[in-house]
Amino acid sequence: MESKAPVVITTKQARKQINHFGRSLLIYILVFMGVRYGSHALFSRFPELLFGFDEEFASLLLLGAGLLFVTLIPFSISAAFLHLDIRDYLRNPRLRFDRVLALICIGICIYLAVTSLCTLFYFFFHTESMIYSFLGDFSTRENLIKNLVYLVLFCFIKPICDEYIFRGIIQRQLGHYGRYFGVLGAAMLYAIAQPSLVDAIPAFVLGWFLSLITLRYHSIRPAIWVHIAVETVLFALEVIPGNYLWVITIVIVLMYVIAGLFVFQKRVDTYMIRYGATEWKLWRILLTSFSILLCIVLFVINVVLTLKI
Repeated sequence: MESKAPVVITTKQARKQINHFGRSLLIYILVFMGVRYGSHALFSRFPELLFGFDEEFASLLLLGAGLLFVTLIPFSISAAFLHLDIRDYLRNPRLRFDRVLALICIGICIYLAVTSLCTLFYFFFHTESMIYSFLGDFSTRENLIKNLVYLVLFCFIKPICDEYIFRGIIQRQLGHYGRYFGVLGAAMLYAIAQPSLVDAIPAFVLGWFLSLITLRYHSIRPAIWVHIAVETVLFALEVIPGNYLWVITIVIVLMYVIAGLFVFQKRVDTYMIRYGATEWKLWRILLTSFSILLCIVLFVINVVLTLKI
């Protein structure tokens, strides 16, 4: 049986490959920036585009359409250009229920712990976050629909699209240069795609964990399950009335207990970052690729725009 020999490429070829998905990543970031900072001006100038909806709801629909467009067009083109067969990464790893539960609990606990630490940035940097006024308000039919659309978009559509993009395409491509470089590189790019520093740090840690899961099981399905669970818990924290927060508190405590038991018993095995992850030559190629440099510039702009001066 013949073994496939490693394909040797030049630095120029590597940058060309990186720039191909990097241009799609630029569009991804610009879509979120455009909706966040430009939707108000757009709807103020062209109110007919609201089609009878209020501005917040129209912005949600616009964001969902933009996210699906970026995933299905630019990134699918990038995957085809890079010869990445995403169907291979969509296979079912057939994990036992206890293994899936462990991954979900660990992912949620990691994200909540890091997010709690990052709230300190609100005191030092006065970071402004995007808030939807209808969240948790189910008093009217319109607000009920808005909350439902928000749930579908941020707890299902966005996690699936993000895993397809960052683990299915970006991690897999970077993994061709070094498997563990792909893990760390995908986590870093997922972080700089966030709208603020407060969002970027938890996203990096969660992205690292999701990338390790993807590497371990050679599938983005477990990462999708964990990502959906994390976003659903965050949604619950946003919408549950204050007098019922004790319920979600008990659930989170149970998750920490379950996560601790599985980690203590070593029943969850994910590869840690090893050789190649800190290879300077690979990072130099990635960070000096033109599209990635532009993504970093946009991230810095996002950080500056979210600071309350």
